[in-house]
Amino acid sequence: MPPAPSAAVGLTRQGMARFSVGDFRTAEQAFRTVIAVAPHEAMSWNNLALVLAAVGELDQAVPVLRRSLSIDAAQVSPWVNLAGALMRLGRAGEAEAACAEALALEPANADVWQILAMVQLQAEDFAAAALAFERTLELCGESAPLRLNLAAAQLRAGRFEAAAYSAARALAADPTCAAAFEIGRLCDFIVAAIAGDMTAARAIYSPALLASPADADRIFRTALLYLDMVDQRPAAIQVAKDWVACRPDSVEAIHMRDAAQSRSVDRQPAALVSQAFDEMADDFDDRLVRRLAYQAPEQISALMAAHIVPDGALDVLDLGCGTGLCAAFLRPYARRLAGVDLSAGMLAKAAQRGLYDHLEVADLLTVLGGGRWDLLIACDTFPYLGDLGGVFDGAAAALRPGGWLTFSTETCDSDTYLLKGNGRFAHGPAYVAGLAAARFEIVAHTSAALRREAANPVVGDIYLLRRLP
Repeated sequence: MPPAPSAAVGLTRQGMARFSVGDFRTAEQAFRTVIAVAPHEAMSWNNLALVLAAVGELDQAVPVLRRSLSIDAAQVSPWVNLAGALMRLGRAGEAEAACAEALALEPANADVWQILAMVQLQAEDFAAAALAFERTLELCGESAPLRLNLAAAQLRAGRFEAAAYSAARALAADPTCAAAFEIGRLCDFIVAAIAGDMTAARAIYSPALLASPADADRIFRTALLYLDMVDQRPAAIQVAKDWVACRPDSVEAIHMRDAAQSRSVDRQPAALVSQAFDEMADDFDDRLVRRLAYQAPEQISALMAAHIVPDGALDVLDLGCGTGLCAAFLRPYARRLAGVDLSAGMLAKAAQRGLYDHLEVADLLTVLGGGRWDLLIACDTFPYLGDLGGVFDGAAAALRPGGWLTFSTETCDSDTYLLKGNGRFAHGPAYVAGLAAARFEIVAHTSAALRREAANPVVGDIYLLRRLP
């Protein structure tokens, strides 16, 4: 007769059996007992991590997997599981490193390639994500979900014809896949626009769909986003003109046509800004901070900390305060902290922080004046305003002598300001210096990456100015 399994082997089998039927807590107990009996068995730690990941305790699973790998780093499974856990936690850099370790051991591991593709999507490296999905498909064979993910990555990488092909393959594998259908139509529309055939582009969508304001706005807005991303200005101009022809009363369509044509415009329409940010309010912080790596508040905070004492003695006004991302670092400086924004939805989120003394729905130009403030801050606000002359006039009137003005801009080489293809404005340092002259001292000026856009850093300028006596 074969020998009876050791206690550790028996408990491992029991744990795996309970794990397979979804009895995770009993499986966890069994694996913890195995570890107590045989702490130097690498796979015992890996098994425990699988249970922790299954119940959503990823923060606990990661150190358990690292313990397994510290015992035996030549195992593939723990590296794969570690990469997956880190990916789900949003720790893209660490997850990519774990994928590299796994692929060094097993280059043709399809699971690792798929995790790597998802990690690169998180990091908005869409070109690399597309390549990783392509490799996954080579290893796994055709699959509607994989083809759909590949199509999405190719679209965001600006590979429109390839994305259309992948979307068609996904739709052939699963005719019910609405997402593949939408990506395919959008890519066909963009490809036709780039070819200069707007008649063919419009024919991609039904007349009824283009007659619906909401659908027309969505189609044209999205196409312009991708055309701007790959700097297809002639096609963007044609698409924007068609948008205005389809929606002649749309403030957004007119503004984006002006942006595509680089027309001289003073600011984004207030109604457009208000509507856009109301729609984004619920997930704005997640979208901006986590997905777009937004750094402007941190950059301004560092500049202020180097020059201003946070003694709680200042009257502070946050111009375009949004959801209040600057409130936490502003509060130590403030005797009174107020915020204004065009979006009521954003202000509702700001109020939930409980850090502002007063919040108001207003255009910043209407609240400046009167010499009532010691510090004005405009973080990621000026990209919605082209002409800053009125802002500087208002700030000079609003600040007490010696008061501070700090803000961020998206930079450009021009000696004035530019309306970019995405509808935002960029301002040249020489333009800012000209506005400051005789009224403000530029105490500090630095350049930095403020956020990502289509996986590329958006370079901006951070300023700290002081009102002259």
